Amino acid sequence: MNRSRLGGQLLRCESPMHSSLITRLCSAGGLILTLAAPGFAFSDTQNFWASRCIQELANRGIVGGYPDGSFRPNNPVTRAEFATFVDRAFLTGSGTRGGATFRDVSRNFWAYDAINQAAGAGFLSGYPDGTFRPAQNIPRVQVLVALSSGLNVTPTQSPEVILNRLYQDAMSIPAYARPGVAAASEQQLVVNYPEVTILRPNQLASRADVAASLCQGLRLAAIPNQYIAGYVPATPTQPRTATIPQGTLMVTRSGTQRVILAPQETLPLTLNVAQEVRDSQGRVVIPAGSTIQGRLQGSQFVAQTITIGGQTLPLNATSQPVRRTQAVTERSLRPILPGALVGTAAAALIAGVSGDRRIEAGEVLAGTVTGAAAGLNWGRKPEQALRDFGIGAGLGAAVGGLSGDRRVTPTEVLGGAVLGSVVGGAADRRQIREVIVVEPATDFVLTVNQPLAVPLP
Repeated sequence: MNRSRLGGQLLRCESPMHSSLITRLCSAGGLILTLAAPGFAFSDTQNFWASRCIQELANRGIVGGYPDGSFRPNNPVTRAEFATFVDRAFLTGSGTRGGATFRDVSRNFWAYDAINQAAGAGFLSGYPDGTFRPAQNIPRVQVLVALSSGLNVTPTQSPEVILNRLYQDAMSIPAYARPGVAAASEQQLVVNYPEVTILRPNQLASRADVAASLCQGLRLAAIPNQYIAGYVPATPTQPRTATIPQGTLMVTRSGTQRVILAPQETLPLTLNVAQEVRDSQGRVVIPAGSTIQGRLQGSQFVAQTITIGGQTLPLNATSQPVRRTQAVTERSLRPILPGALVGTAAAALIAGVSGDRRIEAGEVLAGTVTGAAAGLNWGRKPEQALRDFGIGAGLGAAVGGLSGDRRVTPTEVLGGAVLGSVVGGAADRRQIREVIVVEPATDFVLTVNQPLAVPLP
């Protein structure tokens, strides 16, 4: 009875429940293999130099073991077995079709399909007499030539230079194989254990030798580096950067909300880059739409950070002063209050005047800003502060009346009250006679004050 073992469980190969891969393994005639289920480990490879590689290949169904749970890494590999390994590693699901037939490989031979697939893909070839010799053990040099041929790699410099540099026994490499072995060496497909500079090209390839080269061909990173011929540690790539020099001008734009603040106030604000910024090589370093976070300090915007493609960088840049100001009068302020973001007074003052103890700071205005109202009103007579608060509240209510919008909320009215409190306090102290107004979509031209290094994608 032909049987295989899966994860320690004996499996009848004639069972209709087994997979196509098990079918192929079971069809290996006298070669009875063990497939590795997750967590399965071969009994004779756990402390072996290529154990990780062998386990990786077994997990992928590329190599198998024996019914006793062993892998037998030092056993030789026949040409038929090697063709099967290559077929599973590189050709399964690739659509490659067999392109050769050999007179000593009959259609009912267990590895017929794998041999013809591997030959058709250029990994293997037969002998001049039309035979494949499937039972012949394959030497190491043929394994390397097969991989370089099937993977279509060629040396980038003289084979003699490559081989003499890497191997003490380079002279023993057959002439026909030298270009293929050189190409395989450049691609780091050659694994030599225990001495990396000794190739042993004409020695029969062991199951561990073949497994190691397959792992390298599949780029599984499962072989210790000290056994990989020509191994060169990868040089960490430094992220490319471009520098925006000092003095660069950046055109930015504010959002859709009008902003009103007193000259003494500081207001957090986010701007959008309106025009892309390129470096001296013409590369786009700061795309349009990048965001700049900073603050309005009176009439000037001071940048603090810039966010480009999800990465936030410090930015030292300032704008020219905002030129538009508005006189502090009821008539001039009434039309610009609706929907504006205004410097806010203390929520406690509002709650105290309105009598609504439930009002919280976040309910005062649509936006939360740093206001100067508390400072400007400190030490004033209560009736003066209340007067200005009432004027502002009246302005807010008047907005609803003038617009015919009966949905004006107490919060909007309180917004007007806050403005009244701010500007009233400042006017009483003769500190300001006007407020700064930033209209929606206002352009700010920023000057970069310190060079900015920006990582490139």
